[in-house]
Amino acid sequence: MSTAELKNKIQYFLENADDKVLKIVNGVFENYYQDEIVAFYPDGKPMTKNNYITDIETANNQVKEGDYISVEELENE
Repeated sequence: MSTAELKNKIQYFLENADDKVLKIVNGVFENYYQDEIVAFYPDGKPMTKNNYITDIETANNQVKEGDYISVEELENE
């Protein structure tokens, strides 16, 4: 079966799927793409989607807790 045929078949199934099937399919895709490389660290190491989300959450928490320096402080260092 070609890729186009497979996509059409899956699209048909999705259009006729109930909530249970949609949740299963969603889980499969989320699991498959969780290790997808979405960015790179400054040292060139790849960053997965999960790493990216974790790093953003950490940064947001640091800002909320006041754990940061201002631009002026950085320039004076």
